[in-house]
Amino acid sequence: MILYPALIDGEEGAYGVVFPDIPGVSAMGHTVDEALMNAEDALRDYAIEMERDGDELALPSSSQSIEAPVGNQLVSIPLTPLQPRRYHSVQA
Repeated sequence: MILYPALIDGEEGAYGVVFPDIPGVSAMGHTVDEALMNAEDALRDYAIEMERDGDELALPSSSQSIEAPVGNQLVSIPLTPLQPRRYHSVQA
């Protein structure tokens, strides 16, 4: 499993997550847990798009090389398997 460093900040009701190694990829959530789950989805979507376009993924920096600005927390987000979600319809 690959772990990407990410920075989370915000306040109750509005949290954001950014990836220093992947400009433009971010996520938000009403809670920290929701923001982190959305960040995992955003990271997976980024990887799927890169694979689809034949581009290489940005390599993650080591967590020790990332300096978290005041008010931000450094976290690690796992890159889950590169399979798009499959939605199943429910027939009534």
